[in-house]
Amino acid sequence: MVSGACFLQQCHSPESKSTTGRDSGTEPTMNKESGPEQKTDGQSFETYKSKADDDEAMFIKTAALGGLMEVQGGQYAARNATDPKVKAFGQKMVADHSKANKEVAALAKKYQLILPTELPADQKAHMDMMMKMTGAAFDKHYMDMMVNDHVKTLELFKSALAVESKDISAFAKKTLPVLQEHYDMAKKIHAEMK
Repeated sequence: MVSGACFLQQCHSPESKSTTGRDSGTEPTMNKESGPEQKTDGQSFETYKSKADDDEAMFIKTAALGGLMEVQGGQYAARNATDPKVKAFGQKMVADHSKANKEVAALAKKYQLILPTELPADQKAHMDMMMKMTGAAFDKHYMDMMVNDHVKTLELFKSALAVESKDISAFAKKTLPVLQEHYDMAKKIHAEMK
């Protein structure tokens, strides 16, 4: 998973604190300072503000991006890794992170946050480059990435234990043992490849 710092700027974007829900242009929106805003057609609309504070929003969005990357990388590893242990690890990443991603999506919905649906350009470029690799070079690169990313992910989830939201801290507490297992497995596989 990606580190929180990589996405700090993205998490403080305007969409992290509000979503308009104006897909048809007819839903009401409320401006707290000036009351209902009037559209040119005379209809009012209400702005829905996120219920998450900055730390909570950053955690949810960073966890979502990391989970997205873990699933994409795991799918590729499950199909294309040479080492059977790397293939099995990739399958585990897909299964475990797909499950966690559903929980992150539920938290985002509860806190009215819009989650990114694709990786930032730099992360996407890295994944594209990695997916062109084959054989032992891919296996080693993928396991290097898994060791390093799980260090950052463990730090992120440990920091989430202290957030005010009981839902988020409970999710982090429940998920930490799974992430620790991933990290321990990744280190073991990586060490055996040297």
